[in-house]
Amino acid sequence: MSTMTVSKQPAATLSSVPSLPILNFPLSISSALATNAYEDFIQTYNSPTAMVKAYDIHRRTRNRDRKALLDANGEVAPDPILKGLVLDNQPPEFDPRNCITVWCRPTRQVVQLVQQVQSMLRSVEPDIWLMPPGSLHMTALEILHSAGDDAVTRELQRLKPHLKTLLAPRPAPVLVKPMLSFDQSALALSFLPEESPAGDNGDWYTYHHYRLDLYNIVQRSGVSVESRYQVPSAHVTIARFVKPLAGSMQLWLAKLDEINRWLETERGKDIRWTVGDERGNECRCGRIWYGGGYSEAVGPSIQQSVETPGQAWRE
Repeated sequence: MSTMTVSKQPAATLSSVPSLPILNFPLSISSALATNAYEDFIQTYNSPTAMVKAYDIHRRTRNRDRKALLDANGEVAPDPILKGLVLDNQPPEFDPRNCITVWCRPTRQVVQLVQQVQSMLRSVEPDIWLMPPGSLHMTALEILHSAGDDAVTRELQRLKPHLKTLLAPRPAPVLVKPMLSFDQSALALSFLPEESPAGDNGDWYTYHHYRLDLYNIVQRSGVSVESRYQVPSAHVTIARFVKPLAGSMQLWLAKLDEINRWLETERGKDIRWTVGDERGNECRCGRIWYGGGYSEAVGPSIQQSVETPGQAWRE
């Protein structure tokens, strides 16, 4: 995507954005999603068991590598734009990155879990920034990122006729087994698709299939998908650094290990997140990195779709 100028930027610029350390699971292929990476992934990991294993290996490998990096460097990387917004009283325009995405909102059960984990994090790092409960979200599809206001307006005009289909009810995918994923700048709860057996016709539908459906609808609209997110990804960002660690890196890493043991052996076993439950998925736009922005459209929740059946979900 070409660099563009955005007005009212007191400090941050679009050209500085790609170097920012973020919890974004960047794609490892240079062509990003020019080919249908979602379809390719399903073809490669073509059973529920294989797909779940691939998702789990991805997040565990990532945590292992990031832990080694943090241990070696001994310091975190505070987010300079978030610091400007929350500590330096910069105006919203200080963040020049506008986006178009599809968000899935967590259920009350997941929000409560996030708050428990956030409390555990803050017990060792009192200055860490926590994503507010009302801003928590999972990005199912990033359509446009780090763009100017004009680019968002232009692409939305092309996408609007397809928003009803994009946000219509689908077979409800389920996410399970939360784990705390982390890097030098942020932390998230990452989930696995539920390992459900195929139906009588050999069909199986996961969160990954849902993301493939979203991708296909956007592509048919004529809007190119420009995503930073790696294909095996299902995460909710819950915290970011705006200051260096107050305590030692050893204490911090020990706390992360403690939380993940607790999630795996106790609290996390009770979590089952049906995507679209309680709140419909939404097309979220604007400055959304820290849970802000605006909803261009919101689809019906699972409960609402039951009350109003018969909505087509594929073009």
